[in-house]
Order: sequence, then structure tokens, then C-alpha cells
Amino acid sequence: MGVLIPIGIALSYYSSLIITKDLVTEQSSIISGDSLQVDAELYPSVSKIGLYFVQTMNFDENSIHAKIFDPSGSQIVSKTLESEKFEDRFEILTSGTYILVVENSGPEETVIIGVLSYLPDKGIISLSYTGVYMLIVGMMGMVGLGVFVIKNRQKNDVS
Repeated sequence: MGVLIPIGIALSYYSSLIITKDLVTEQSSIISGDSLQVDAELYPSVSKIGLYFVQTMNFDENSIHAKIFDPSGSQIVSKTLESEKFEDRFEILTSGTYILVVENSGPEETVIIGVLSYLPDKGIISLSYTGVYMLIVGMMGMVGLGVFVIKNRQKNDVS
């Protein structure tokens, strides 16, 4: 059981590295009427699906707008955020720089975090879950072994 813990740690670490290696993240305090821009080089040969994530601190309904522009400068996504955390996908059709623009049209300054990347492969996500599962099973096994040893020790001390 003890061997499951380091294997679980290694799988979780490896999958996290792969998932986050292409993440492009920007964070800034944006005043009303200003915007945050995140640029990422994305290629359809790596993945045909892109992912963007936006988080705001002082969320005000209908005040934060996210747009994605493809390498030719055409707007391919336009969304108004409905909550302080928002995630969506988009198609990667051509290679080049994709741009996420997050605009603040609200009455006050807000901190905005923008992330632009590829949608992680299902195999990598399942590898991550497997690592976590192995950690949990390994920990449960260690706890069970500890209980077993303590009970056996108490039986031997009584006899």
C-alpha cells in the first residue's frame, strides 16, 4: 500500500506539469472602460479546442465582457460574464496568436485574471484522477495498517 502514495504523487505531478505547460495567465487591476489582454500561440496540430478562463474579484453583473480573436484578428467569441468565475471553449482553426480581451464596463476598478490555453487531453485528465485515486487508496491503506498494528499490539500486550 505504501508504494501507491509515491506513485500517486508522481502521476499527479506529471499530469499537472502537462496540463499547465501551455497556460498563459495574466492578472491586473482594471479600471472602468479598460481591458486586460492575454496572448497565446495556439496550434490546431496540438489541439483543436482552446480554453479560456476569466475570474474577477469585484463582480458586477453585465459589467465584464470576454472576447477571443483569432490570428487574422477576427472576433470568434464574445461573452458577458454571468458570475465571478467563467470558463468556456473555442475552436482553434488556424495556427498563430489567439487573443483574449477582458473588458471592464462596470462602475469600479476590479482585479481580473485571464487564462488562455488548450483544452487538456482526456488521457491526461484521467491520469491526474488516477494519481489522486492512488494517493487516497494508499493513505487509506496506511491508516488501515496502522489500526491493524495497534490492535494487534494491544492483543499481544493483554495476553
